Amino acid sequence: MGFFKLLLGFLVSFWVLNVTAATAFVGVSLFNLSPATVNIEAGDVVFWVEDDEDFGPYAISGPWGVVATPRGVQFPAPGTFHYTASSVFGGGDWPGTVIVSQGVPNSLPTVTITNPTNNAVFAAPASFAFTAEASNPDPNDVWDVEFWVNDVMVDDVFNPPYTTMVTDLPVGTYTLMAIVWDFSLETATNSITITVTDSTPITPIALTATTLTGGNFEFNASGLIAGKTNVLQTSTNLASPLNWVSIATNVAASNTATYTNKITPGQHFFRVLQLP
Repeated sequence: MGFFKLLLGFLVSFWVLNVTAATAFVGVSLFNLSPATVNIEAGDVVFWVEDDEDFGPYAISGPWGVVATPRGVQFPAPGTFHYTASSVFGGGDWPGTVIVSQGVPNSLPTVTITNPTNNAVFAAPASFAFTAEASNPDPNDVWDVEFWVNDVMVDDVFNPPYTTMVTDLPVGTYTLMAIVWDFSLETATNSITITVTDSTPITPIALTATTLTGGNFEFNASGLIAGKTNVLQTSTNLASPLNWVSIATNVAASNTATYTNKITPGQHFFRVLQLP
């Protein structure tokens, strides 16, 4: 769609500067100009064409120099411009006037992403409604809204409500962007960032089945993740969060493990931490 709009923009520009987008056509003949006076706005084009085929082409002489029919001239600024038209074969020499007013400048569109919110966090695979509000001070001057996820356009919506669905996004950080276009090929952009996180549920590590065997203290740990590194810690005082001491480190072979420690005098607490 972006390429199509660039191509259309080129064609519109070419068309305006050359032929059919001229605001006013003036017919030229050996007898008159029709009309002799035209009113246009700044940026518009006057296009002179031959009303007869026997005495043309005609030379159009004005502040822009001399052009020969059929030919258009663009008027970028307001003012009153006088010119003459005459046949290259002699005759004619009719006076004409182009009156150029300032006109009303094109207003720019605006767009705001309303869903999701900036910095929203989703669980993978993420699916959500991607919604934007678009407007333009010029009536009926919103062409469409493009919806982008990173560098991929996922939808192009031409009528309100401007919304689409995004589905099955994997883990990662994404830039969501909405681009509004008006019929003058002006644009506005709004973008936000979202994060999709791993949705794997975290199972708490539980310590169970405490026993005394041959002077050793044994217990089981469950809720481990195979391949993750675990640290066994002990403490004699739970009142101090800094009182934990690491006494063993291992890599879990499965989701359970058995720990064996010598019995030592006094009160002891144990915990197993799983490293990221």
